[in-house]
Amino acid sequence: MEYKFTPNDNYEDFASGRVLYHVGGAPTFPVRLTLEIYERCLQYSNKKTDISLYDCCCGGAYMLTILGLLKGNTISRLYGSDIDSGSIKLAKDNLSLLTTTGIQKRRDELTTLYDTYKKDSHSQALQSIDRIEKLLSKEINTSIFHQNILELSDLPFIPDIIITDVPYGNLVEWGDGNSDINQMMDAISKVCSPETIICVCMDKKQKIQTDTDIYQRLEKQSIGKRKFEIYKLK
Repeated sequence: MEYKFTPNDNYEDFASGRVLYHVGGAPTFPVRLTLEIYERCLQYSNKKTDISLYDCCCGGAYMLTILGLLKGNTISRLYGSDIDSGSIKLAKDNLSLLTTTGIQKRRDELTTLYDTYKKDSHSQALQSIDRIEKLLSKEINTSIFHQNILELSDLPFIPDIIITDVPYGNLVEWGDGNSDINQMMDAISKVCSPETIICVCMDKKQKIQTDTDIYQRLEKQSIGKRKFEIYKLK
């Protein structure tokens, strides 16, 4: 895939588990691809600033945190939901890194780890957090809540952009055991405006079969074993 908006820079400061929180088994998403997808969605959006961004399968909010740090100049609100309670806590911890209080708490944790174990990885993480702190230019409102996306029918906000990486493999726990991506798309359509841009990342084997009376597909791209598709309501 050709990257149109995102250079091939060094993003190691944002590696999961370095400064951003991580738990074993939780999926992450490539930083460069996250930024590229967001920029592509922004190009389709009539709104270019003050964006309300929602991830309906947010996991540990890795994508939301990355975008808050690196694209925060265009974002005013970050929303995330997940069905897994453990993911909700991880997501809140990660989004706290968008605040000076959260950054200081994480710095204290990393300092304690370095003082205890004297590992190079902890020293490098402390250097990374100094660089990350400099990215905090403004406060972004964040909200994380428990939600089975297949049962979504209403939200107290209207998202400008939805970006989500659909769970797959052994990580799929959608409550009823059936990871129905099309049911998810039906649910999402109920909480969008005609201006909302929707990007769904998924395994290549998964197929979105949307009602052509509801959605218009704007773009489709493959990346290795994954793909993403961008939509808006008709």
